[in-house]
Amino acid sequence: MLSRKYRFEEMLPSELNNIIKEKSIAYLPVGSMERHGPHMAMGMDTAHAYAVALGLAEKLGGVVFPPLYIGTECMRSPETLKKIGFSGHEEIVGMDFPENTLKSMYWPEDLYREIMKQQITFLCNMGFRTVVIVNGHGADNQIRVLNELSEQLSEETGSRVIAQFILFEDCGIGVGHAGLLETSVMLALKPEGVDLGQLPKKPQKLKNTDYAIVDSETFNFGGNQDFTVIHDPRDADAQIGRKVIEYEINRCAEEIKNLIGG
Repeated sequence: MLSRKYRFEEMLPSELNNIIKEKSIAYLPVGSMERHGPHMAMGMDTAHAYAVALGLAEKLGGVVFPPLYIGTECMRSPETLKKIGFSGHEEIVGMDFPENTLKSMYWPEDLYREIMKQQITFLCNMGFRTVVIVNGHGADNQIRVLNELSEQLSEETGSRVIAQFILFEDCGIGVGHAGLLETSVMLALKPEGVDLGQLPKKPQKLKNTDYAIVDSETFNFGGNQDFTVIHDPRDADAQIGRKVIEYEINRCAEEIKNLIGG
């Protein structure tokens, strides 16, 4: 178990002051509260980001701010919908497919931007010279907002603000939404948040439109001709998840070190 020295909410003012003076890195984990198929808890993105943030603090030093279970999303384009298996005429935000009876908690983009701006500014004003936003939610508009805020607040506050997206296509495991990678990560972090029994048994294929499980290849280029999942979450394993998290921590650490030096 990680020492409390990495967790902002458990630290004394004197401990925080020492970190600000010595290492001066704050990590702000953020994700979403989003539907991840019928088989996984909705807080997956944020739990994932929090685990990577704690690993970064252990590796690079600094302090981890409590995770923010908020995220934003945008309307899916007709082109993207057709790749997934829809007609292209539907109005679908994020992963809230028509079959989903329980919808995600997506914040309006302008409100999300303001909340994140306030949180980041708070950490900069505390005296942290580097603030790393550890983002576990892959919505295009969320990534854009965080990149824009990083540039803006780096100029306005004098601190170095870095937006770090934690999913890497070259990690060796199929990246996507609620598929093999994310389900394996959740099994490693919070196995009680996964119930593969909610999915039909093999060999039945999983249609993207039925389960809101979609691979990155499908989002980007179009996937299987029958619009079924490529990287099957039913093959998930906690050991795969642990390897993915370790890879993400190491990759993020290298990118952060390259940006701030050291």
